[in-house]
Amino acid sequence: MLKIIFSILYFLVATSTISYASQFNNNWGVVISIKPITLTTNITQPHTKHVCENKRVNNNFADIAVGGLIGSVIGNKLSDQHGAGAIGALFGSLLAIDKHKTSQLQTCYDQTYYTNQKITKFSHYRIKVRTENRIINLRSSVPYNIHDVIYFNN
Repeated sequence: MLKIIFSILYFLVATSTISYASQFNNNWGVVISIKPITLTTNITQPHTKHVCENKRVNNNFADIAVGGLIGSVIGNKLSDQHGAGAIGALFGSLLAIDKHKTSQLQTCYDQTYYTNQKITKFSHYRIKVRTENRIINLRSSVPYNIHDVIYFNN
């Protein structure tokens, strides 16, 4: 009777082991190549720079005009000749011109410029796996080694 019980237990263990092993028989493969895949993107970053420009401005136009008018009036009063007012206006304008009477005008603004930068990021691994019947291409985030055994889920 003890032989029958051991025989039945042995048979159960042997058949369960064979059925468990046959589960992995067709669902595995060997890694034959690995290629890391990266993505390159261009990023444009804006930068702002504060720029100031200095300009010299002659702002004595009013003085020149007033000097010309006063010279014209004086020229007309002193001489009754034709053209004396124009000569007086020219002389009055030349006296009113002051070369040292210029001012600095500063104009400031923000200038935006852009810089381009290439960034390369890791995406995934492209893995070729040899199975019993074919070669399968997989996409994985796990870094396998060549000759690693991979088990597939059904």
